[in-house]
Amino acid sequence: RTGSVSSGAIQPTWVPFGSTVTHRRPLRFALDAYDSTWSSRLHHPTYSLGELINVEASVGADPPLPLRLFVDECVATPSAATWPKYRLIAHNG
Repeated sequence: RTGSVSSGAIQPTWVPFGSTVTHRRPLRFALDAYDSTWSSRLHHPTYSLGELINVEASVGADPPLPLRLFVDECVATPSAATWPKYRLIAHNG
């Protein structure tokens, strides 16, 4: 920027990220497992290695927006912070 140097504050020429976030709507993400017929949601599913898993990923907002959700990666583990991790979905570019 050109101009004189003073002790006055310089106003940014961009919209600061913090003010942008306050105007955005909160999004709700969900990952639900369904039975083999896709007719009912499973609340506490348990699977064996190699078993087919019916999973639905969704995103929503109030008021509704035309959104598309892309899942890059999904892994299964015996618990949240343990190994081994079995890759269910892997996006390779």
